[in-house]
Amino acid sequence: MTSCYYHLLLHSCVHLLLLLGQRVLSSNPGPIRVNYGYFPEASPIRVACARGWFTWYQYQVTCYPQTSGAFAASRLDSGSLHLADLGSTPLAQALARGVDIRVVFIDQYKGDSQGIYVRPTAIENPFDLIGKKLGVPFGSTMHYQVLFLLDIFDMTGQVELLNLSPAEIIQAWDDGSIDAAACWGSAREHVLDLVGDKTTKNDNSGANNDKAANVLVSAGVLADWGRPTFNVVAVDREFMNDHAEFVDHFVSILGLLTDSFIDKLGGSDNKNANRWTPNAADPESSYMPSLADAMMKAGERARNPSVGFVSHQRHALDLFKPLSTEEQVSCDYLGGGRVCGRPSLQHIAIQQTAEFLMDQKVIHDMGRLSDMGNTGIACSRPNTLCGGDLFTGSSVIPKMASSVEFRYDLASIYGSVNPDPFSLDFWDGLAPFYALNETGRAGADEFSAGHSTCISKEMRVATYGIQYFGDTFWLSPYSLVGQSYSDNLDCSWVIRSSDCTGSGSVCQNSVVISFLQVRVWSGDYIRVYSDPSMECSPDSTTKVLLGQITGLDPNLPNDFQAKGCVVVQFETDANQERSYNDIQNLGDGFSASYRDAGTKELQQSFTKHCLGTTHIALDGRNNKHVISDSDAESKTDYRYPNDLDCIWEVQAKGGEKYVIFDVEYDLEPTYDYLQLFSGTFGSTSGVTPYAFLSANSTKGTYYIPTDDSGFSTIRLVTDSLGRRSGFKASVYIDNGAPARNGCPNPGTSGLFCEIPHCVVENSVQREMGSSSYGVNVDYQIGRVVSQIRTSSIPPNTNCSWPFGKPLSEAQGIRLRFNFPLDLEPQPVSAVGDKIVVKAGGNVAAEVFVEKCVTDEVCSHSWQTGKCEDGACTVRQSFDVNIEDFSGGFKFLLVTDRSDGKNIYNGVDFDALFISSCPSGADVHCEADAGECMDGACVCTGNIPCACPCDVNRVVSKLNAALLWIMVPLVIIFVGIFVWYRRRKIRKSREQKAVIQEKEEQLEAFRNSVVGMRSATTHYMPKSILESDDAPLADELLPIPPPLETIQWCWQETPHMMSNHGPDVVVGNSADCWIKYDSALNTMIENAFQAYSDTGSTTKTTISQSMTGALKNKISFYPPSVDDSKFIVRWDGYKVDVRDMQQTKEATGFVRDIQRITDVTVPAPPEAPIERNEIDLNEVEIGNSLPDELVGEPQMVLVKGDVVQISSQRQDGWAFGTKLHHNDEVIARELVRLTSKESADTNTFTDTGWFPLDITEIPSAEELAALQAKVGSTDALQAPSYWDAISDPTVVQLHKLNQSDKERETVVKAFMATLQPPRFSKKVEVVGVERIQNLAMWQSYVVKRQTICYRETGGTDSPNAMQGALNRFERHWLWHGTNVEVMDKIMQQGFNRSFCGKNATVYGKGVYFARDAEYSAYPAYAVPDTNKVQYMMACRVIVGEFCPGLRNALTPKIRDSSTQTLYDTTVGLLSNDTMENPSIYVTYHDAQAYPEYLIKFKQS
Repeated sequence: MTSCYYHLLLHSCVHLLLLLGQRVLSSNPGPIRVNYGYFPEASPIRVACARGWFTWYQYQVTCYPQTSGAFAASRLDSGSLHLADLGSTPLAQALARGVDIRVVFIDQYKGDSQGIYVRPTAIENPFDLIGKKLGVPFGSTMHYQVLFLLDIFDMTGQVELLNLSPAEIIQAWDDGSIDAAACWGSAREHVLDLVGDKTTKNDNSGANNDKAANVLVSAGVLADWGRPTFNVVAVDREFMNDHAEFVDHFVSILGLLTDSFIDKLGGSDNKNANRWTPNAADPESSYMPSLADAMMKAGERARNPSVGFVSHQRHALDLFKPLSTEEQVSCDYLGGGRVCGRPSLQHIAIQQTAEFLMDQKVIHDMGRLSDMGNTGIACSRPNTLCGGDLFTGSSVIPKMASSVEFRYDLASIYGSVNPDPFSLDFWDGLAPFYALNETGRAGADEFSAGHSTCISKEMRVATYGIQYFGDTFWLSPYSLVGQSYSDNLDCSWVIRSSDCTGSGSVCQNSVVISFLQVRVWSGDYIRVYSDPSMECSPDSTTKVLLGQITGLDPNLPNDFQAKGCVVVQFETDANQERSYNDIQNLGDGFSASYRDAGTKELQQSFTKHCLGTTHIALDGRNNKHVISDSDAESKTDYRYPNDLDCIWEVQAKGGEKYVIFDVEYDLEPTYDYLQLFSGTFGSTSGVTPYAFLSANSTKGTYYIPTDDSGFSTIRLVTDSLGRRSGFKASVYIDNGAPARNGCPNPGTSGLFCEIPHCVVENSVQREMGSSSYGVNVDYQIGRVVSQIRTSSIPPNTNCSWPFGKPLSEAQGIRLRFNFPLDLEPQPVSAVGDKIVVKAGGNVAAEVFVEKCVTDEVCSHSWQTGKCEDGACTVRQSFDVNIEDFSGGFKFLLVTDRSDGKNIYNGVDFDALFISSCPSGADVHCEADAGECMDGACVCTGNIPCACPCDVNRVVSKLNAALLWIMVPLVIIFVGIFVWYRRRKIRKSREQKAVIQEKEEQLEAFRNSVVGMRSATTHYMPKSILESDDAPLADELLPIPPPLETIQWCWQETPHMMSNHGPDVVVGNSADCWIKYDSALNTMIENAFQAYSDTGSTTKTTISQSMTGALKNKISFYPPSVDDSKFIVRWDGYKVDVRDMQQTKEATGFVRDIQRITDVTVPAPPEAPIERNEIDLNEVEIGNSLPDELVGEPQMVLVKGDVVQISSQRQDGWAFGTKLHHNDEVIARELVRLTSKESADTNTFTDTGWFPLDITEIPSAEELAALQAKVGSTDALQAPSYWDAISDPTVVQLHKLNQSDKERETVVKAFMATLQPPRFSKKVEVVGVERIQNLAMWQSYVVKRQTICYRETGGTDSPNAMQGALNRFERHWLWHGTNVEVMDKIMQQGFNRSFCGKNATVYGKGVYFARDAEYSAYPAYAVPDTNKVQYMMACRVIVGEFCPGLRNALTPKIRDSSTQTLYDTTVGLLSNDTMENPSIYVTYHDAQAYPEYLIKFKQS
């Protein structure tokens, strides 16, 4: 044997002796099991799990891979784990919810190790996520990152989030059921296609298959946006107090490995280079094979990881950002707080996370994280976050523990050398290099692994003896060795006594169940039931819970007993449960026995905590029973277990109508609760909910109604995280009479009005509020009040006020508020608190307080239209139309988990029936002697009615009478005028004969065009230029091009370049230079100029890891120049123009910057740009739009422009489309002046609202100019296949029948690209309607003819015109839309203000797709509440087109001599050419006409 072999053997022996506790000076050598939960993702500390370095003396450490930090936190809280990795989000949630843990180590910052990954063909930017499905483990750090991303991009509620485990994400990605995934570890590797023996590649590139994802945004980028995330190692506080020196040893190992990896190049210790080299063949010197094996990767062989997988894990390590032990104990991290007198970065990040989780309603309150303690004095107080001990760095620095239990006599083994066990030299080479035992590793084609073989089965107890069952078939009924139960189980065992032959039989004997071993993780449950009905099926509705069991070796009673039969159910979730390096190889699952106990009833003595169902019989007033969640005499230090489901059936044997429940409770608000029911779960009639109790330290007396059998039920439910001291109560009976006819104090509820807020089911109070006095009593429903005025609205509640038979004349309900609706204001996409009106099981209305910034948001019928103090005000009265009262109706109040620190007074309204309007729905209330009260009508007899109070309706009967008088007079006048006119015509017939043919043609042309007007002056909407000192146009026109453009850039890290779009990259992308946004660019240039004035020159820097488009979505503080004027500071970064470097102030990381000068050469003198000057004194400046039109598009006019009107208001405003531009260059200049050169303008050259008083009927000259562009008037006629036009200014929809040939043609064109493999969804066409709008059609024809005549040189030749049409017109382009916008499009056309905002990649215009598959995505064709989508088949005159530019307001200039622009821009997708692009973008509303509206569904 070689000396190397002996050396290895010697090291192995030493390690074995340490594991077995040999040569240890201690009096307590008994083994102590320690459970450590870790994430199966690359980290240097995984090496210790694989090699068993955590196991030390009597401490035997088993490592358990965890699917997410949310599960790890709950298992720390329940005691199943003693130490665990936690992401910063589950950590913040656990600390806020009172989980008693301490953070002892920072594993690493997330960096690029996790992120949001998307299908490259469907999603290119965050906005593309709208309408998509995204899978993420709820409660994880990535879940928090997703919520943050949706929040900063104002997309909350617009993306469908699916709660999927990492294994489920892999499966969902492969079957195509999700569009995006937020994940890490193996799930990340899978969706990016980075697994197996593939070589390392850029994460953004995906792989060479269609399923490989792109990186939308990484955790590192989100950290730069203000939300850093990281992993820590947390330890249960009680365990740490009892085993402090073991924790020191554990954390010291973590520090040694982390420091070694940071020195991976061997600068401090040349051995570190070999330790982190991915050498799969040499696990003795390389740590990487051990690390890879600890990932328990599906398909990888245990203790023999593949070369490719080892290499990939080495690459994955570089995606994280670890911290050295020296950094960790500094004031910025674990050393911060009381000693340093200021919060650390961890303190700040955790509090920010908790605040965000509060805003997202994930947590109810922030608990101990609410008070930071920023000042030095506050930071010294232990009750503040800064002054507390939630974070500690005391265990981080490697050191030898001082107690005798941890002193090792190693000299006898090593001779005179006594090596330091807190040096990696001691641990190197110690075998084994892989886990001795593991359970749960999946195979290559499996998403997870498990040994469970259970199925639903029925068993009968033998007369004598014991029988066994469990979730697996095992060799011994007492052992789970090497077993791991499976995911997604739903197994049941029906066990009947020996005398019980089947369902419903009479059985006397009892079944006894005894659990021999239980190792079931939180999230998975064993439930044991009895069944009084003897049906004993898993689906029986009369089952009675005997116990809900979860945990590793939990406290349980010896036996569960039930008469006749027992049902045992075992349910597991989708999360993989595995173990790694378990010395005892215990496995998980359960084993149990069952036997027949005859008629003997066993005595139970289990009192550790409540379990299952307890029956209590009350037979007298003094017969009180005390119930509690445990037998703990003092609740001071007690905390109830997680995952409880305890039931107390209380029977009043004397026929009493209620049970009295005196209770004092301390339950985690909204998570853990007491439910009070009438009835019992074990009866065929079931239970009726009465009240829901959940709060901190509260006392109360409640009167629970009994059912016909005298039963009431009390139920305690706790979730898997966060524990309090529980409850203690007494139950007894009394014969007092409950309250009758409602409670005298509005807002109280309960049999004795004892509850200060609403309960599950409430009675409508018959005494109305003051606002409804005098209303006909037959129409009064009652008053609905959520709580007394001094009480806050209960969280997480669902209060209802049912009402049975309605008034026969009623056609709806009126809500009349006695006090303004006071609920938490929330955006419409994330409403948590609301009133719901339901009739016949259907929702008739939902009313809430909507967040707002401007009045235009407040557009619901029940809103006043006003935005006050950031919330839309709700009308005092409004009506809800209800077509069907047959199923009864009810009001509901639904609230979410938290209102933050605010208190809201909730709901107080009177409910009234309303009758139909006596004189018809369109007759004003006051026209029938009615009275409008707060916007709602009360008709004769004080009857609430549905007559409108809208001022736009007919105002009174007097007006109607006047109308009858005026009409005959007008007819007489018109008759006289016609007679006179005809007389004049007869006299001038000879003069008419000399009218030239051209004038006749002009008249015919004028008559063929609907609603034409001509501008009498230049006009622009109201802007800053209406002031007296406004500059003249000749001072502004033309805009001189800058002779020199300055751009500052910073140098990105090469592997991060894929995070930036091409628009922000300067020069060759390989040089890695990224532009600063315009604001920072100006600040840095100012600093540079200040420095240049001193006579010096140099270079500068700032770092950002996002594009300018993304940055503008986030609120950062503006940068500022410091006193030296040579430095720009911004959000933690510093740019110094003296040394041309940027520094991240928190870490000292430095990047280079540079200043690039671009000189623009002016146009040569011989080719001047022709422009028309504007005299602003001749420009009419408009007034502000009416309030109801604010936000609508407006149009500038040039004198001589011809406009076609599509909508006209009585106040003098009209909406139109320009048929003839007298000077389009001047029009564009007027737009620029109006919008103050803003890119986001709502003023256009060719369409919008304008005042009629600056227009007149077109003159002959103007008509001639327009006709020259259009040609024959025949082109302006409606298409021959249209139905008759009743009103040329109003859109008409004609439904096409299934048998119509026209419909068949439309559907065929629509479905052409909606077939596999190009489109994976099944499409069903629901309906097709032809859109007929003559005014819009004529606007389109004029634009089409203008473009065609321009290109044919004005010739009217049929061949030339047809050639131009074939070249420039597209008949089947597609535009996806939604129900909110499509009506505007059909009436007003494709205005960019409401149908061009979703996309700006190829310009800020209106987008049309060549293929329907592109527009069919829900992001464009948005489904309505019935999942119906809408798409328009359009004619588009595309004209001459050029490639589109991001955010461009117009196409490029095609002819600089005339300033003529291209007509359209295009976008090229894969395999496109300029001759056949996929995307067309128009900039004139008249360029497109929507011919058909297609309604469809996707499966």
